[in-house]
Amino acid sequence: MDIEQAMQKFERILEKIDPDDMQTFLRRAQERIKEELQCGDGGDHHNEDVMLDNIRDSLRESLPLSAVSRTETIVHPSFGPNSKMDPKHTIHVDAFLYDDQKFDELCDDGKMSRNYCTQCGSHDMKPLTVLTHSASVPQLKYIFLHLLPSLRDKTLLDIGSRTGAVLYGAYLYSSCQNIVGVEIDSTFCKLQQKTIEDYSFEDRIKVYQQDILDNPSLISSSDVVFMNNVFEFFQTKELQERMWRALSEALRKPGMTVITVPSIEESLENLGILKEVNMDWLKPVDLRKERKRAKCELLGGNSDEDELDNIFMYKT
Repeated sequence: MDIEQAMQKFERILEKIDPDDMQTFLRRAQERIKEELQCGDGGDHHNEDVMLDNIRDSLRESLPLSAVSRTETIVHPSFGPNSKMDPKHTIHVDAFLYDDQKFDELCDDGKMSRNYCTQCGSHDMKPLTVLTHSASVPQLKYIFLHLLPSLRDKTLLDIGSRTGAVLYGAYLYSSCQNIVGVEIDSTFCKLQQKTIEDYSFEDRIKVYQQDILDNPSLISSSDVVFMNNVFEFFQTKELQERMWRALSEALRKPGMTVITVPSIEESLENLGILKEVNMDWLKPVDLRKERKRAKCELLGGNSDEDELDNIFMYKT
């Protein structure tokens, strides 16, 4: 059987599958294809990994160690569990730019520290609170290689795209046709645009510098919407409430996938509006099986790692 005959037979199989079983079938087919690729010469995504590392190197040279841009304002929460953070004992370490190895190197070089002294001159040390506002490389691979089905002819939207980590991950690890980032900060938008042009990603990635509230059609027209703790450390409580109420109206496209860090329930609970904002049509997806497999492949099976545990997925 040649390739054309095989593809025709595959198309006929797809036509006969019950629509309710389609996603399950595609996931299982995807797993089977991954197994075959891993036995060949393209399953380890080596070229994509190298390109992503090059992007990270370039971005590290363009941003301060905190990866907080000169034009953005960090708003420390005044409510919820994170309100107990002391800004003086909190550091920002971008997980996309600095994995644990890179962070350790910075600490060894005296450029960063994991701890602070509670009493100068003593050995009474406490760990600093480390914040990240980006997805790490293992998280990106988990999302695009383990969670999502084929994104061919689909549109992915990253709300608060920041350095563009999710956009580059979608480009390199998926076949997503339309990859859209929305970022309000001008410095990050320029940085993303430069990276997109430097690596010739313009054919599939577009970045908009705007408030997502000014263009809700970007949400309602997307097939996958990603939000990585996009509001809590950047907006007042009142504006966050307004954002989630707007999202409750926009996240309604049939078949839409929503991926968040942390869970939507936690974000609404912290704001105190869990009972007010109705998102019952967004059904949580059980990710235990995918997470277990991804931990083995991406994290060496370390069950103590929580960077995959805080990713949540919903389907309309």
